[in-house]
Amino acid sequence: MVKNLLLWVVIALVLMMVFQNFGARPMNTDIPYSQFILDVKTGKVLSVSIEEKNISGVMSDGKSFNTYSPPHR
Repeated sequence: MVKNLLLWVVIALVLMMVFQNFGARPMNTDIPYSQFILDVKTGKVLSVSIEEKNISGVMSDGKSFNTYSPPHR
């Protein structure tokens, strides 16, 4: 009886881990550059990666974002 219960608990845990790994992945959100600057000034941006004109990063709520740097005048 205890062995059966333990077996079912292990099976349930394995299934929970499998389904959690296949859950929805966070999608990158495209935002305007002006919104990016505002979010930086208000402290909503957690991290940023800049590659040429492409800017990507993570907000303080864990959501990813993308934007681009406009041409300089």
